[in-house]
Amino acid sequence: MVDINSDNRIDFRAAVNFFAERKVCLQPQRLHIRLPNAKEVLDAGLRHFLGCNYMWQPEYDKVVDWLTDNKGLGLFCMGNCGRGKTTICLQILPCIIQHYFHKVFSICLAREMNRHYTEVMRSHLLVIDDIGREEPYQEYGNHFNVFPDFVDDCERKGKFLITNTNCTKEQLAEKYGERTLSRLKATTRLVVFAGEDLRHG
Repeated sequence: MVDINSDNRIDFRAAVNFFAERKVCLQPQRLHIRLPNAKEVLDAGLRHFLGCNYMWQPEYDKVVDWLTDNKGLGLFCMGNCGRGKTTICLQILPCIIQHYFHKVFSICLAREMNRHYTEVMRSHLLVIDDIGREEPYQEYGNHFNVFPDFVDDCERKGKFLITNTNCTKEQLAEKYGERTLSRLKATTRLVVFAGEDLRHG
């Protein structure tokens, strides 16, 4: 019979540590980012990569909110082409996080990631550019589609993802399935980039 008196209440912290010592992760440790002067820093990055004449867009404020306190979540930028998603995710944020938090991200293009399945899955901190456009990679009859597996690890193992896409939610659901989108929602902050292409020429 189970003893349920008040002196025998479970200590969940001790229980989680018990499993962690045996290589079973019940409560993943997530990367927390808190940057008090986030707008100033992001603006400096945009000026460096886009030039001093760039125009601040409303969605950049949401990225600032995330940088100010990410609450342990990664970042998922979704929306139209030419709004600064790749510049922010692939160039600026890795520099900021390395400088202020001393964390180094692995960086890959979605169209190449399935060819490097094992290498990508070894990463704990990962930036993927332009998800949704890649094709599954086939080798010796095996099909590799790394994105759903990495998102699973974000939830189960506390891996950290920064990514972007030009696809809609419907297109992503068709490609990866609702399960992957649900886990992506649980492990990243969604920022929608709307409006016209800002590229010139």
